[in-house]
Amino acid sequence: MKKFGLLLFSALIAFSISAQEVQNVSHGTVYLKNKASDNWYIGLGGGTNLYMTKAENDAKANFGDRLGWNGQIEVGRWNSPNWGARVVIDGGHIKHVAGTPVPNEQNWLGGHLDLMYNVTNAWGSYNPDRVYSLVPYLGIGYMYGLNEDWKKPNANGDLFKHQNQTLTYNVGLINNFQLSRSVALFLEIGYKVFQESFDFSGVTGDYEYDSKLTAAAGIKFGLGGKQDFTPAELMDYNLINDLNSQINRLRAENEKLSLRPESCPECPEVQPTVVSEGVYVPNVVFFRINSAKIDRGQQVSVYNTAEYLKANPNAKVNIVAYADRQTGTPEYNFALSEKRARAVADALTNDHGINSDRISIDWKGDTEQPYAENDWNRVAIFFVE
Repeated sequence: MKKFGLLLFSALIAFSISAQEVQNVSHGTVYLKNKASDNWYIGLGGGTNLYMTKAENDAKANFGDRLGWNGQIEVGRWNSPNWGARVVIDGGHIKHVAGTPVPNEQNWLGGHLDLMYNVTNAWGSYNPDRVYSLVPYLGIGYMYGLNEDWKKPNANGDLFKHQNQTLTYNVGLINNFQLSRSVALFLEIGYKVFQESFDFSGVTGDYEYDSKLTAAAGIKFGLGGKQDFTPAELMDYNLINDLNSQINRLRAENEKLSLRPESCPECPEVQPTVVSEGVYVPNVVFFRINSAKIDRGQQVSVYNTAEYLKANPNAKVNIVAYADRQTGTPEYNFALSEKRARAVADALTNDHGINSDRISIDWKGDTEQPYAENDWNRVAIFFVE
């Protein structure tokens, strides 16, 4: 048990150290890394306990006569939607019914360091507004029996054996009921295993370890800062490669232009050509696979189109959206392309103030593929009229 306790303690310390260094990952989803001051909370609760020695269980006593009381205060932090750690300071009063030489009552004070695992988030999906969450925990701690003014009954003995102090090994279940992002109620059931001689140093039994069942209810408060997690919006790698290819092509063209002479005295002067609205070069918005959400990097296309429309009050735009043929069914792709067209139109009106009368939309699904490259066909194209 001592080796197990050392191993558990080391794991908890390693978790607390790495909590500030690793990226938040939960159930295959990557979350944006929060600040070190985020996701902290404090909790206060109280309840009852039941001493679980063999002598206590065999004693002929009413269940109510065996119940003591306990209270706790805790401070913890969630490193991700799944994993967290906490420090608990607890204490209370034990009711002994087994008779002499065991005392009839005993106060205690202690604490424990726990690793918490949110089963609801890990096995389901993360929802920051979910009301109920089930959180098992596992930890190691310390407990001191407050008898005879803090004196050790066996002053020359071992640190824990035959003493009124002991290491504890703790497991339990926390039922969280969230009232808001920063306030929650909790109901906790815990189980402590500790040295058999803790209740009275002069008594030894058939078992090396005793145990205690605890129950507590209380309230938790967020300690300022952010209390939830934000999923990272990962772009399609094919889309990123496409954009990089466009950048490299433009750089190559710019390099060729830089090699041309600054002036050409022999060449006739070229008169500037006025580009009419009807030949406006189409603008495009690329989408991630199975998505109708406009990525931040694609919003520049919407912005440029909106600026063009503002500079040309008589111009109108037709938005035609598509879906790639290699993913999804034709029916699904048709509906997806409609969502893409409407998303771009809404961005023009809501984000840039373009009158909806100047916008028309159309969607083709995968019935038409404007580009030979399949991934490029997850796109909405602007045509100015």
